[in-house]
Amino acid sequence: MPEKVDIWRSLVSQLIPNMTEEQSDRTECIDDAKAFASTNDASNVAPTSGEYLTSRWQHQLDTPLLSISRSLMACEFEVLLNRGQYSAAGDAAIEALDTVEHLEAKFSVYRPQSELSLLNRMAAKRPIPVSVDTFLLLRLAQVIHQQTAGAFDMTAGSLSEAWGFARRSAQMPDEESIRRALEVVGSGYIELCEGNRTVSIVREGVKLNPGGIGKGFAVDQASDRLLRAGVRDFLLHGGLSSITGFGQRSRSGVICPKTGLDASAGWLIALKHPWRIEEQIGSICLRNQALATSGSGKQFFHYQGKRYSHIIDPRTGWPAQGLMSATVIHRSAAVADALATAIFVMGYEAAIAFCECHASIGCILVYEHPETGRQMIEVRNLSDETFRPLR
Repeated sequence: MPEKVDIWRSLVSQLIPNMTEEQSDRTECIDDAKAFASTNDASNVAPTSGEYLTSRWQHQLDTPLLSISRSLMACEFEVLLNRGQYSAAGDAAIEALDTVEHLEAKFSVYRPQSELSLLNRMAAKRPIPVSVDTFLLLRLAQVIHQQTAGAFDMTAGSLSEAWGFARRSAQMPDEESIRRALEVVGSGYIELCEGNRTVSIVREGVKLNPGGIGKGFAVDQASDRLLRAGVRDFLLHGGLSSITGFGQRSRSGVICPKTGLDASAGWLIALKHPWRIEEQIGSICLRNQALATSGSGKQFFHYQGKRYSHIIDPRTGWPAQGLMSATVIHRSAAVADALATAIFVMGYEAAIAFCECHASIGCILVYEHPETGRQMIEVRNLSDETFRPLR
């Protein structure tokens, strides 16, 4: 069995240079008991071509896929495996999905008994003890908030409510509504005590929401469960927005005719146009990496001829502008998830500057040329073996 992939130590070395070694060791104590098997699981187990993730030509590959999925975190989580490669892969996949279900019970703000719901009700009154999972989630969110100059913020839910995106009824708010919402936004209002693993909120009305990082965190933990079971080749995703791929999809060399990318080097992902999902703009080959994309393709509205995204800049209170989508590739799905949101919020110039300072973070930016309106693609910190646009 391979050693556990320590995504948290990776974060220490690649994204959190100021964290001490003692803190790094603390992050290794991820609760092994949280991955538990369910013999009466209702997961769907069926062969699939995987064509919604990859191009149709992959039907030609020599190894059929096994799909195990479950509805979790308001989307479908799915594990794709090479059928027959590992005898215990099916059981391990079910346990991986159990891990996600366990995390959903802690993180969902729609469940009154979840840890985040408890924090939102009580942490402004007194420090609240939390599990290792919740503490790590909040610690990572704080670090990414700091390193993105506030472009990512777990407390920005009030802004989505002000703009109507939380209710799926978007509208243009007045300036006063935005001002009031901004008063209760800020990760600086969240205090974490590592000594007794408690969380405090120092301003009444500040609310935590795991959107933008929780799904990626769950993908990381589920992937770790599969690796611990000895399953080295799999693709796992949460709602197709947070994806991780380990090992290989195929053992035979097949070249994608659309991009020329070697499909046997890992797991091939079709990168879709952010606004026209029937169009593919490139291919990504994932191998021991994770991917996340943020954009305004699904949730937006037009006001006075201008398109407004559902992704709100927590620093200004206004929808992010400048990019059509931001795709991030990193070893950790949680990091990729949060940074995809942050980089989309930053806009083109700040995103380029951020990537230049963080060589471990691969990024694909899709935007419109300001003069011609032509779709442009900017790629940073990715090799030709990882991403290629359509030829």
